[in-house]
Amino acid sequence: MSFKYQKYIEALFVHCPPSDYVAKERMAFRFVFGDTYHKNYKNNFLPVLIIKPTRKNGRRFKKDSSKCQGYALSFFDTLKNAKEKYAEIKKDNPNISEYIGTHIAEGIIEKEEGVVSKTDKKGHFSLHEFEETNLDKKFRVVSSLD
Repeated sequence: MSFKYQKYIEALFVHCPPSDYVAKERMAFRFVFGDTYHKNYKNNFLPVLIIKPTRKNGRRFKKDSSKCQGYALSFFDTLKNAKEKYAEIKKDNPNISEYIGTHIAEGIIEKEEGVVSKTDKKGHFSLHEFEETNLDKKFRVVSSLD
């Protein structure tokens, strides 16, 4: 099965997605913009390097393994972990809601929609979507941020 951003990840000099990513069903929480009137609403389910391709030349994406992550979507395993991460980011970036979202959405990722990483100790995991995946209609806003 092809990945949604196959042409970008094929250009990397690493195995992308990593071999420990697996297809599995799981609950997921993601930062989103809560209404269709927000100028960034269309970015709710786009990876950071698709939203802003020039970022791949920045400090955070120097290595191809980092760029691989830049073509994945970020999620959290619980609402609590998503809120804690948002609070942590906001300490150093007071205007972060303009970039990553104003709300948290909840949904279920199905096995047929892509492969996911292991969950880290802060509850974060990544998803590399398969080509036909469309998550925006499956997730619903469950919490406001701020």
